[in-house]
Amino acid sequence: MTIEQIVEKQMRAYDERDIDSMMAVFSEEIKVVDFSNNKIIIEGINDCRKMYVELFVNSPNLRAEIVNTITFDNKVIVQEYIHGRNGSSEKIEQVVIFEINDEKINRINMVKKNT
Repeated sequence: MTIEQIVEKQMRAYDERDIDSMMAVFSEEIKVVDFSNNKIIIEGINDCRKMYVELFVNSPNLRAEIVNTITFDNKVIVQEYIHGRNGSSEKIEQVVIFEINDEKINRINMVKKNT
């Protein structure tokens, strides 16, 4: 799969709340990092699974609206709006930088727009 196909599979699984399909594209060592302060939010596939399971349970109307996508080297950069996170009616604008190695997402940097 290309890096675009890997991220597309992850995004589709996110919108469908398909935890097994999502976990299939993440490396065992996945790290999710807050780009603004370089703080690790999630480290490892088990923490990742737990976070997404809780998010899906608490967000029945969760979906991502893709605004723009850029591919650069081994990264796919996605500007998006998140709808329905934890039951919220407000949309959240963010940029997500997916880093792919060996056909797995091994790092995600997240930048949320300050409101």
